[in-house]
Amino acid sequence: MFWVGKLLTTVVGRSSDPLGAITKLYSDPKKFFPGQDKATILLVGKDYSYDSKFQRYTGKSSRADSIMLLSLDFKTRKVSALSIPRDTRIRIDGKIGKINGTFSAETYPGKGGPELLEGAVESLTGVRLDYYLALKPDAVGNLVEELGGVEVELLDNIEYNDFKAGLHGKLSKGKQFLTKGEDAVIFARYREIDPYVRNPDGSGIYVGKTSGGIPIFKRKSREELARLNKCEENGDTRRMVRQQLLIRAMMTSGKQLKNLLRAPKIIETGFKQFDTDMKREQLVALAMLFRDIKPEQVASGTLAGDFESHKPFHFIPDRRKNEALVKWLIDGDEEAANQVTTVAVQNGTKVQGAARRAADLLKERAGFDASLSAEAPETPVTETEIWFTKAINKPRAEKIAQLLGGGKVQKDMAPDTTGTLKGQKPDIRVVLGPDVVAKLGEQSARQ
Repeated sequence: MFWVGKLLTTVVGRSSDPLGAITKLYSDPKKFFPGQDKATILLVGKDYSYDSKFQRYTGKSSRADSIMLLSLDFKTRKVSALSIPRDTRIRIDGKIGKINGTFSAETYPGKGGPELLEGAVESLTGVRLDYYLALKPDAVGNLVEELGGVEVELLDNIEYNDFKAGLHGKLSKGKQFLTKGEDAVIFARYREIDPYVRNPDGSGIYVGKTSGGIPIFKRKSREELARLNKCEENGDTRRMVRQQLLIRAMMTSGKQLKNLLRAPKIIETGFKQFDTDMKREQLVALAMLFRDIKPEQVASGTLAGDFESHKPFHFIPDRRKNEALVKWLIDGDEEAANQVTTVAVQNGTKVQGAARRAADLLKERAGFDASLSAEAPETPVTETEIWFTKAINKPRAEKIAQLLGGGKVQKDMAPDTTGTLKGQKPDIRVVLGPDVVAKLGEQSARQ
């Protein structure tokens, strides 16, 4: 029982009745959230800011490098996460800007900070936020090292150089186990290629100045830049997917026996990594309440919309799609989930028009975002296949099987390619076989 008492002392302070206090946490953690059935938390990842006085980069006047809205339902034990692009266009006091700047006191003197960002997120999503939790710039790296590492997967090689953070490194394509904190930070932060040739220490190679006195550094060749620009991990959307994947990986690592036995040390390290308006006992209560949640059970999504094709490259949200996304992820409306679940329908038979009829049926009868796939199966199939990418989408895959009148539902084990140059990977892929195609005409007639 030593580690239990140590855990309690670490997270809720010294108590005259430690066993009674920890029993209280386990028996009814909701007591720390009176009158609440759920908690909505704004999770913010700070970037690095330059401190001219000390000539170094710090997190003192940071912007919001990553923004995520977490919803934790106490009754259903449902956990969901909605990522918000850092370049999302907002309007503050008549001034148009990017949402990441609302966290910075330099961008909004006298206003910037958690409250201004919370207000912007609430206006954007219509969701009332209960708390905020802002991770310090090195938080992810410190936590990953404390956990002993995490298993992740990259779709492509990446090279990262960030002088603000003092981070320089490369990560290889494929599955790997990250044990170094800086590698975990690179995995979470990378979003664009480095166009410059570097010295061994990571500094740029100076080649002169422009007529206006601006320093010029050696750039990589056009051929190499063209190749690097094809990297499947480029872009802000892809970065948000990796951040969601990293959270799941950290949850998986945290549930390992070796880390459960080190819970007091891990929790104490965790408390040093963020600023928040939550009480320590509330954070521990949430950990107790959702301790059995598996990473694959966490529903996650990214705000829908498109980036401008010109500077300043704002992200413009799609209000209609985001209303459905919020209803599903935050309000728990499973019918709304259909509207934001992308379904690609392939025809695995020689019956012309079958895929079109199936897609129309899924749209009209259940509101799925269904469309014909540009790809076709290599060979005809004998039985309809319904593939889902995330465990959270399994119920909707089963709903599709019900609507179509058949189909084998199975998990797609291929890596998530959401946000890559290859395009958005559908949440569910349907390959029509003769078993379902034979019923499509009859089902369409009944509509």
